[in-house]
Amino acid sequence: MIKAVLTIVAVGMFIGPSSAQASSDGEDLFKRKCYMCHRLSADFKVGPGLEGITVRRSEEWLHEWLEDPKAMLEKGDPAAVELVKKYKKVMKSVGAMKDEKNRRLIIDYLKENDKKRGVE
Repeated sequence: MIKAVLTIVAVGMFIGPSSAQASSDGEDLFKRKCYMCHRLSADFKVGPGLEGITVRRSEEWLHEWLEDPKAMLEKGDPAAVELVKKYKKVMKSVGAMKDEKNRRLIIDYLKENDKKRGVE
């Protein structure tokens, strides 16, 4: 019994901090690369508010969009085209988003935000 409890505690020590660290890394990356144009609420700044984005768009779509918004427009993605029509702007490519790990951090952070706001 004690061995089982110690195993659970040990696993929790490794899983918990990494999850919290990933959240912190995602928040930091969002603040450095996204916050100048976007808000986590539904409020518009330079670009649309991101509240509910992980419900409105698939994870695959978010990865593609973050990696290369212009390419999505060029291939005629309906959601990308609609965003440009609505906001009269094309999101600029962000070099850090070429890295899959960074896209994952941002998407996970946005999911966490939607969950906190009750948008699921």
